[in-house]
Amino acid sequence: MGISAARLTGRAMVLVTLLCALVATDANIPANAAARRLSLFVLGDSIAGGSSQGGNGPRGWPSLVARQLGLTLRLDGKGGTGYTTGGRQKGGRPYPQRVADAIAAKPDLVIVEGSRNDSGPTRTKAAAVDTLRRLRAGLPHARILVVGPIYSYPRPIGSHPIDEAVSAAARKLGMPYVSAVRRGWFTGSAHRYIGSDGVHPTNAGHAYLAQRIRPELSRLVRT
Repeated sequence: MGISAARLTGRAMVLVTLLCALVATDANIPANAAARRLSLFVLGDSIAGGSSQGGNGPRGWPSLVARQLGLTLRLDGKGGTGYTTGGRQKGGRPYPQRVADAIAAKPDLVIVEGSRNDSGPTRTKAAAVDTLRRLRAGLPHARILVVGPIYSYPRPIGSHPIDEAVSAAARKLGMPYVSAVRRGWFTGSAHRYIGSDGVHPTNAGHAYLAQRIRPELSRLVRT
């Protein structure tokens, strides 16, 4: 059955028009848009999970950091918990018991934050080494950033036994460590970012934290 030249030409023109439209559309799509987004898992306490003072859901620093870096986020932030304690909330578990959840998520990046809820430097260091070693074994290709306990004092304190314990654990395993204590993140004028309970950051405090943690994570992504 024959097809007239005019009819064939008409169909060809339609196809050319469609192809041109697709090319124009693709030209507006970033080159990496189809690439898989990197994933971030955050393990921490209420400083990561948010509190009555602020930082809940999208206003918390984990969500802000993930959004600003184009990452997907899985957050495991439980109030009152730490390397050595499950806190007082029902179902609360210390960090070593939550490592399996982090491994199961198969993230590309991990931040372990905290914790000011820990007590006893020796116990904390041992539990931190256990947590971080198991994370490394279960996620051999993930980049892991350790952020120390976030204390808030009007004046710089220089060091803190729990901060030093977690720092020593990270150093033992060759993991990058960020000390909020030594850097004085919430001292001096920055103390205004702490809520009325004297412990937890406000929404503005979480935005402030995101500004400090994001560059640290960015360096890991680039290495």
